Amino acid sequence: MKNKKYISGVLAAALGLGIMAVSPAAEATPVYQPLECISGAANEYSFRMKEEDRVHEQNVRKIRFEFQRDGDQAKYDRAMQEEQKRHDQAVKRIKRDYRDRTPWKH
Repeated sequence: MKNKKYISGVLAAALGLGIMAVSPAAEATPVYQPLECISGAANEYSFRMKEEDRVHEQNVRKIRFEFQRDGDQAKYDRAMQEEQKRHDQAVKRIKRDYRDRTPWKH
């Protein structure tokens, strides 16, 4: 009877150690998630357009904040025109790259 207890104890310990040894390997494997899934973009052009829109929105907020701080209408108008021109050129570049099928070319 004692031998059965010892054998079952040893088997239980071996099974427990085996499970503990295999578990961390399964948890440690990184999950591959492509960049387009994270940002919601379908391809590199969509990603670039979303990134440009984010940068444009950030710049517009900065210009509005500076206008609220100093109240200079001429400076605000000039900065908004420059930002809109920069944004339009960036979008035109992205669309041209899409049309020519040359991603990430600047």
